[in-house]
Amino acid sequence: MLPHSQQGQGSPTFVLMHFLGGSHRTWFPTLPYLDHSHQCVALNTPGFGDAAGAEGGYDVSAMADQVDATIRGLGITRCILVGHSMTGKVAVVLAARRPDYLAGLVLVGPSPPSPQPMTDDERAQQLSYGKTRAEAEAFVDQASAHRLPDAIREVAIADAQRLNLEAWRAWVAHGSREDWSQRIAPQDLPVLLVCGADDQQVPGSEEQRRTTLAPFTNSQLKIIPGAGHLMPLQTPQALAKLMLDFARDIH
Repeated sequence: MLPHSQQGQGSPTFVLMHFLGGSHRTWFPTLPYLDHSHQCVALNTPGFGDAAGAEGGYDVSAMADQVDATIRGLGITRCILVGHSMTGKVAVVLAARRPDYLAGLVLVGPSPPSPQPMTDDERAQQLSYGKTRAEAEAFVDQASAHRLPDAIREVAIADAQRLNLEAWRAWVAHGSREDWSQRIAPQDLPVLLVCGADDQQVPGSEEQRRTTLAPFTNSQLKIIPGAGHLMPLQTPQALAKLMLDFARDIH
């Protein structure tokens, strides 16, 4: 079972996954807006946060396996799976298996099911990451687009320094390149995709609509103004409102 935090009560449960370099702590600014009406389980994926010591299991299918096993191990029978950035791809792959507990999907600035667009220079720069303080600061600041509040920024920097570099490099070199686009069958699972208006880390809204949302016939796309890539940390109240509205509609 993946390490996780758990709080709140109410159904469906939000099962929350983090971006590359994040952890369950990625969601701490957003949780107070969710846990009054929903149980919230925030996961650490292999190699990150409290799972930094995990060896292997870094490819998309293996991550989906471990998320599935954790949800079942916790006895969750109805949930909304939330994928952020890297784990957006993981969420889509798990949804393609049509698990019986899945009531809906929220994708926050997701990595698409197709290979994530990245130049050779960008990939080389990410592969050279050594999790120094300076590198972690630059990574967080670039991803957020607008500087995070200092206390929240420090949490994100600490996560970016704690990670397992093997897991980081596995995603950059392989996971981000995996192509699942032809393996996701059409389905009517309710899906909410949320984009940050200023997010430069993943494809924009129209490309997300054309690719990530293509298999999902019951989907909606929302844009948060003034948000970069790290919406759970940067615009928690606006993100939570979209999630709560979505959950209410499918309840």
